Amino acid sequence: MRVNLLRKLVDCDSWLAKQFLVHEFESLGYGEFFSFLTEHISLMPTGLKQFLNGDMYEKSHFEVSMLQHQFIVLISQALNNLWDGEVVTKQMISTLLLNQFPNLSFKMEVGSVEDFLNIVGEYRGIAMSKCVLFSQTLVAAHGQAMLAPDDDYAVEFETICRGTDVSQKIGILESVSSQDAIEVLLRAPMLSDLSRWSHWDIKFAPHLGPLIRWLYEVNRTDLLCLVTKDGNVIRIDSSASVDLFQQSALQLSPFQTAVQLLSLFSILGGQKHVPLSLLKCQAHRAFEVILNNHLEHKEVTDSWNFQMKEKAADTPKLLDEVCGSRSLKNSTGTLNAAHVASRYFLECLSYIPSEFHGFAADVLLSGLQSVIKHVPSIVLSECKLMEERIMLHEVGLSLGIVEWIDDYHVFFSSTDGEMCKHCDAPSLKANTSKSSTGSLSAIYNAQKSSPAEEDKIVLSLVPKGQSNICNEICHSFDSPEVCIDKSLAQNETVEYEDAYSIIESIRREEFGLDPSLSITESSLLKKQHARLGRALHCLSQELYSQDSHFLLELVQNADDNTYLVNVEPALVFVLQKSGIIILNNERGFSARDIRALCDVGNSTKKGSAGYIGKKGIGFKSVFRVTDAPEIHSNGFHVKFDISEGQIGFVLPTAIPPLNQNVLSKLAYANSVQFNDSCWKTCIVLPFKSDLLEGTGRNNVISMFSDIHPALLLFLHRLRSITFRNMHDDSLIVMRKETSGNGIIKVSYGKEEMNWFVARKKLHGNIGRFNVQTTEIALAFGLKESTDGNYIPCLDMQPAFAFLPLRTYGLKFILQGDFVLPSSREEVDGDNPWNQWLLSEFPELFVTAEGSFCSLPCFRDNLGKAVTAYISYVPLIGEVHGFFSSLPRTIISHLRHSNCLLLEGDDATWVPPCKVVRGWNEEARVLLPDHLLQEYLGLGFLKKDISLSDPLARALGVEEYGPKLLLQIIASLCQKKDSLPSMGLSWLSAWLNAVYEMYVHSAQASRDLGMGTYIIETLHKLPFIPLSDGTFSSVDEGTIWLHYNVSGNDSELGMDAFPILYAKLRIVNPALLTALDADIYQVDMSSKDNIIRMLLIVGVKRLSTHEIMKMHILPCIYDDKSASWSENLMTEFLCFVFIHLQSSCTSCHVERDFLISELRNRAFILTNRGNKRPIDVPIHYGQGFGSSFDICELFNKIQMEWHEVDTIYLKHSSTKSVVSGKEKWKKFFKEIGITEFLQVVKVDQRMADMPNACFRRALVEREHVSSGSVAEDWESTELDHLLSLLSASRNRVGCKFLLEIFDKLWDDCFSDKTIGYLNDKYNGTRTPFKSSFLNSICGVPWVVSCMDDKLHYPKDLYYDCDAVHSILGSFAPYAVPKIKVNPEKEIENAQEGKREKKQSVLIYLKKSGNTCDSGTGLGLTISLIYALYQCKILSSIVKTYMWIEPRK
Repeated sequence: MRVNLLRKLVDCDSWLAKQFLVHEFESLGYGEFFSFLTEHISLMPTGLKQFLNGDMYEKSHFEVSMLQHQFIVLISQALNNLWDGEVVTKQMISTLLLNQFPNLSFKMEVGSVEDFLNIVGEYRGIAMSKCVLFSQTLVAAHGQAMLAPDDDYAVEFETICRGTDVSQKIGILESVSSQDAIEVLLRAPMLSDLSRWSHWDIKFAPHLGPLIRWLYEVNRTDLLCLVTKDGNVIRIDSSASVDLFQQSALQLSPFQTAVQLLSLFSILGGQKHVPLSLLKCQAHRAFEVILNNHLEHKEVTDSWNFQMKEKAADTPKLLDEVCGSRSLKNSTGTLNAAHVASRYFLECLSYIPSEFHGFAADVLLSGLQSVIKHVPSIVLSECKLMEERIMLHEVGLSLGIVEWIDDYHVFFSSTDGEMCKHCDAPSLKANTSKSSTGSLSAIYNAQKSSPAEEDKIVLSLVPKGQSNICNEICHSFDSPEVCIDKSLAQNETVEYEDAYSIIESIRREEFGLDPSLSITESSLLKKQHARLGRALHCLSQELYSQDSHFLLELVQNADDNTYLVNVEPALVFVLQKSGIIILNNERGFSARDIRALCDVGNSTKKGSAGYIGKKGIGFKSVFRVTDAPEIHSNGFHVKFDISEGQIGFVLPTAIPPLNQNVLSKLAYANSVQFNDSCWKTCIVLPFKSDLLEGTGRNNVISMFSDIHPALLLFLHRLRSITFRNMHDDSLIVMRKETSGNGIIKVSYGKEEMNWFVARKKLHGNIGRFNVQTTEIALAFGLKESTDGNYIPCLDMQPAFAFLPLRTYGLKFILQGDFVLPSSREEVDGDNPWNQWLLSEFPELFVTAEGSFCSLPCFRDNLGKAVTAYISYVPLIGEVHGFFSSLPRTIISHLRHSNCLLLEGDDATWVPPCKVVRGWNEEARVLLPDHLLQEYLGLGFLKKDISLSDPLARALGVEEYGPKLLLQIIASLCQKKDSLPSMGLSWLSAWLNAVYEMYVHSAQASRDLGMGTYIIETLHKLPFIPLSDGTFSSVDEGTIWLHYNVSGNDSELGMDAFPILYAKLRIVNPALLTALDADIYQVDMSSKDNIIRMLLIVGVKRLSTHEIMKMHILPCIYDDKSASWSENLMTEFLCFVFIHLQSSCTSCHVERDFLISELRNRAFILTNRGNKRPIDVPIHYGQGFGSSFDICELFNKIQMEWHEVDTIYLKHSSTKSVVSGKEKWKKFFKEIGITEFLQVVKVDQRMADMPNACFRRALVEREHVSSGSVAEDWESTELDHLLSLLSASRNRVGCKFLLEIFDKLWDDCFSDKTIGYLNDKYNGTRTPFKSSFLNSICGVPWVVSCMDDKLHYPKDLYYDCDAVHSILGSFAPYAVPKIKVNPEKEIENAQEGKREKKQSVLIYLKKSGNTCDSGTGLGLTISLIYALYQCKILSSIVKTYMWIEPRK
């Protein structure tokens, strides 16, 4: 049904256009048809209005819908934090909204989630905020909560409107700007509620709107905030880091620790991305340092020493448990430190919003528990306030802390009285003498508890450890690195004379293979070997899922080897039909190396540099392709054969040496410039049987394709790796060469790739105490163009842990000494060492930009360099796995760094938030550099720098568009005289630019509500120049576009209404002619664009109809207008009168509405000032054609009589109107102004009807249905007049009143003598005497010729010749004599005729003498005439003579 109605409305659009002879409805000047309907929907019939509004059912008092932009931001943030494999559902979105807005109930209506997510996906990049985060998108998974109450979708919040207009309570505040708000908010402390801090709702909201929406608009990273589920807008630190967290913890500052924890959790992306293990590790280190420092503190107060002596007997046992040899003083100091740390823990949690208590407690408790035992009990003992105890209950329930959960049950099982007592922990009594104010300094000096209490606390110290973390950037030139093992330079001390003896000794001493063993011993040894072999086989099979991983392990081993000074480290793989041969020109194996291969977890690799392979099982990966690998090195010739038993994984077997001629043949090739003697190590891997033919052999060939050429970048020693395929006699050489400036060239056969490598050395042992230094690196792929320049290679690159792992979505290679699981194919995400390394990469990425841009090929074009480098920046959502948080942290660091260049000759580096992109030359002319810098603190991005739209939005780069132009005009308006100083020519160019951009971006703006926001903001800004030289805004009042430009349909111009036009705020005509086309490079359409933009903003065309509707009517409706000048009010009403006489099509449509508004709200100038017809009866007098000087009557009886001032007739505009006086009279009648007494129609429900009404209708109240309505006529003015005349016995006034009634009766009052009772049940209409007529007949006011009294109308006779002929001169006749001739009426009645004019006394006599029945006594004129002919008694004539003939 609604669809059909909409179809008819569309047809109505074209029908109206045809009726008014225009091409389309918009040509009528009312905008688009449906917008017109929306604006005037209040004028529609109630049913249609409700139907279109969807109000067919009763709705709540007030409905609130979430802004689409805000909703998309909320959902987008949640999507960015989904765990791998997590699918969005309606339940998840419902839960998210319930958690974020727990105080609101809502319903969801929509179709599929998939369709909605597609919409979100389209605007996900656009709907971003760099300063507003929602807390519930950061915490636990959204799908784990209960279902929403409603299964439908599209958020529509329902709540009761309890708000009031703040401005009405506090009065008018001075205007504030966005800059004022920014300055106030930047002074807000961290973790403060920005709304409460700034008193936003009172001071700023009336001018800038809601805080959250305003934050979206300004979008500043230095105002980063977190919206909690309580509705608080918490300020957080955008520069938070793990190091700052550790510093805060070391300083024992609960507030700063809370700031860093909450900020890190927020900016890193919440629970999914926060480096939890690293934070726990840092917390552990901080508490460890704090505790050790406290134990070493030697300044103790006298009172403390006194207490220590008293407790000396009770503490030795505790000291033994704590630190053994430490003194009593140190032990008690440890106890005090535990209480201090507990107080620190509680205070820190108190600063953090409740939804993040679990996260913060998890981090801090982990650090505390690593150095102190029974932490939950100690913390519980420090609770001095009930709120603290309840807070621990909440954390305990979420983290499963038994002590706090038990206290929760005890707490809530207590009586009310007990719960109100001092909050002592049940398991550990707190010292009541300690301060509960939360001062850590007070706790340091607090008195200790009793020895009995201390015995309940057991502390455990860990070894003291502290390291200074310092970083330095090293852009390595990758010079050849040579490591000489001095132990190999000398002959290793060996008890045996040759390598063969060493092998045999290993077999005998390590594996018990001694010929002298008995049969039983040999049998038992074989079983043990078999058991060990099976375990080793399972380990080797499960370690690596890829067969090719053994190649990477062999490469790693070769890089770990030592080489002579004059040798270029090289590795050769030779693929034969029977197997693989690996050649390496290292120094060769030592006895220690051989022994390491015969063991598991006994690698000879150094650990201090952080190399992988410390488990000593890397070589075992070769068993994926061979059953008997051979090693020929430095005189050792050995194999590990598992074909005869699994113990062969580690059991060496001596074999004959390899033929040197064969080795020379393998190494011989034109591209391999090595001689026979350089290959000190040869490894032979004979293939397993299943790899010798068919698919198996092809798989082996494909293994070599898994070797990434970039492998050489991060190898310390190897310079080349050669792959030789004997099947097809092909040869591929991978070689790296250092070009300087951080560029490393890697060749792979004929292909070459250049890499820019940035390195950073780190010093620290977080989580790896055996590693003191390590290095991280980034490698950016570059392709060399024909002109010698570099082009970024943006292919997906793997992450490296010295060897390639897999791709994670990064466009650059990331290398770090990551701790890997046994499979060595993934990074251990929970390892604090790995999390620490990951946290260092963003700073390396940012710092490396400087060196990248310093490359020789970019020195002459820094913009190109920045474009190339920034293109490597990963976007949120592109990276997955362990590194998924890297895009967020890199972008965060870039936002705070000077990473972009401003346009200009000098290289000025600025952060992204200080630049504007997407500009053109016209923009630079319109917004010169000094203007942009002075008012917005921005500059134009260097034109050679190109940024993708998603990256620009993520970095916070400003776009040149309507929003920027809006900001510049707002800033100009806020500073005094700034906008006038720019000149009208500049303002015209600005309007032209705004219009062009507004039109081009209309779709995107409309979808996100930005278009509406721009227009609403322009409404408030005083940027429109007026003809009086001032600037104003549309919100301050209607502004008109000069009629010479927009077309004027006014019948009379400024000459007729000078005061009116002087009050109109008209756009300065010079604005449209001031535009300098040569300077601002605009075309001929710019003038029209300016006009269109002004109209979009809300400027009205200067037409009489719009002036009347938008300016005059609101003015004369205003209560203040009653005190305005008479001339102005006169011009207002004259203007309306003249325009309503015109042929205005708009007035034809809206006339009824306009007349109704005038009748109910307009002020009219009268003899007693400006009055409204709805408030008091107003009348027009003799000046407007009235036959009576009614004011004379009312002046005598002291009754207020409001008569329209004749000033309207004297106005010059009236003189131009034909029959002006008659038209004014008609106009006044339309708006409720009458010539004489005002009689109004009233509808009364049955319950409100007096009994007299039923008596006059001759019906019983009980016989009328309850829904009946009485149509009656009343005149309070008449009642008041008659009461005054009757009370004062004013005969002159009564005579005058009767004359007026006689004159106006038929035209004004005759149709108001009868009312009707409408019976709803049976549809009947029963007539009755109206209240108006009852008032006339019910008061003695008619003058008699017989005496000086006033009489009821029924008591007097009509004075005419016919009555005189019967009654003579002695009857009481009404005075004055009525001019109507009853004899003429009788004659007409006899002829079946009836004159229109009838005497008022007929009504009066009828109403006074009849019995209100209307039957039996209502004689016809013909009967009266017959009685008159027969000369019936005069009493009969007196009774019936003046009864009106029945109709």
